[in-house]
Amino acid sequence: MGRKRTCELPFCKGVVEGTRNKRRCDKDRNIHLHQVISKNVKKIMKYLESCEDFTANDVNRDLFKARLDKNEKGSMYRLFQAMVREGYLLERGKRGGLKVYSYSGTSAVQPEIHDEPEKPAPGKPERTRLSPEEVLLGKLREFVHLRSGQWNHDDWTWLVNRPDIREFGISEADIGRIVEDEKARYWLQRNSF
Repeated sequence: MGRKRTCELPFCKGVVEGTRNKRRCDKDRNIHLHQVISKNVKKIMKYLESCEDFTANDVNRDLFKARLDKNEKGSMYRLFQAMVREGYLLERGKRGGLKVYSYSGTSAVQPEIHDEPEKPAPGKPERTRLSPEEVLLGKLREFVHLRSGQWNHDDWTWLVNRPDIREFGISEADIGRIVEDEKARYWLQRNSF
């Protein structure tokens, strides 16, 4: 085990353990930062606060000159998800298949679509706002996929106690039913290839 240190994220009071290249925060099992990301958290946060909106590829291009490998990009994505859970970032939909984020301190209410409506590209449907049920389903589906269709009791406890899941007011039994349906769908899809 590597030496213990406090988490690099200003909003987290956890202790980080792990190797030189990979570190995991004990307060949030999903925060698993590679060295290049953990060393640059303050630089990344400063960049995020200066952007109107951004994707992970924008950060990779502008801060790291597109040098991050897929594992380091995944680490940065987990960092963004932790920031969303803490209210530091907001999700703004998708652009080019990638999640678009914005700094939550830019304005209290920021419209998802700008005042001048962009003309949709031919053949592309207009974006629609997701219902709360679709948002919850997306979060539960993400949980199943991030854990490759397998999880233990600690993972389950972490999921049902996440504030962004609890805010939907759905019972643990209903969450369990949805997650098991998504797990079955995940394995069916994985085994069909």
